[in-house]
Amino acid sequence: MDWSAIFGGSGLEVLLSSAVLLAMPTALAALGETVCERAGVLNLGLEGMMLSGALGAFLGAYYAHSPVVGTLCGVLVGAAMGALMAFLSVTLKTEQVINGIALVLFAQGMTAFLFEKLFGGGKQPTIPGIPDLKIPLLGSIPGVGPVLFDQNALLYASGGVAVAIWLLLMRTRFGLSVRAVGERPEAADAVAVDVARIRWIALLICGAMAGLGGTLLVIGDLNLFQPNITGGRGWVAIALVIFGRWNPLLVFGGVLLFGFTDALQVQVRAVSGGTNTTVPYELFQALPYMVTLLVLVTASVVARYSAQPAALGIPFRKDGGRS
Repeated sequence: MDWSAIFGGSGLEVLLSSAVLLAMPTALAALGETVCERAGVLNLGLEGMMLSGALGAFLGAYYAHSPVVGTLCGVLVGAAMGALMAFLSVTLKTEQVINGIALVLFAQGMTAFLFEKLFGGGKQPTIPGIPDLKIPLLGSIPGVGPVLFDQNALLYASGGVAVAIWLLLMRTRFGLSVRAVGERPEAADAVAVDVARIRWIALLICGAMAGLGGTLLVIGDLNLFQPNITGGRGWVAIALVIFGRWNPLLVFGGVLLFGFTDALQVQVRAVSGGTNTTVPYELFQALPYMVTLLVLVTASVVARYSAQPAALGIPFRKDGGRS
């Protein structure tokens, strides 16, 4: 195999540009999960939120012939799934792990059923892609320009949302309340912080971010939908939150590593002959997930202390504290 076709000249630019595009959907979901878990709610339904948002975005863009409408639909559907998780975990205070798994199973079945009922038996429907938008001057910088400043508009918007979420969590009064609720909900409640309200908002943000991640995958990259199109990215995002020690910047760094290995396996398969390779192509497809698992295990072993929010996964009862 000619490695220079991947790491040399224009090949490297294509690799890095693809890495950014492939990383961003997972990054959005992971940042949303970071907000949620810092508020003390373990949301294992992230994969279902991404998948539901992806279908919502596809249907909105397909029937309205507008990527803008599709984006709004994807975000709203993701937020609705976040509201369902909040109702089960925060209002009813039922088991969060079971809620998350049930949400994923529900989303997988629902999206596959709806897509089959609407488009089954016909030609694979597609939606118009979003053209790349090259930023003047910045897009012409050698090396960096094609990677960061020659992408589609939805990717730029998603990057802005990611920065806004980091600022919201780490630089605002609301973010302080989120972190307080995740660490010591009793103390937060004692100073008049509404624990349930904060956790509801955190889950709505998480759902909307996951929905936007699914939207970016469908509208900003593939321009189509198929069952389980997210391919486990929601589960990877949860793992990367742990790897990043619940720190948004470290989480984002882990997502970039996942995106790079994902883009690398695509390029390696393309250069080595697609599915007709001496090495099973499924091994290339598994590469990003194997690297993520290895990094997660290494980070957990090396870390000298747990950065996990103290109240993560524990329902809060105002009359008796945690349960």
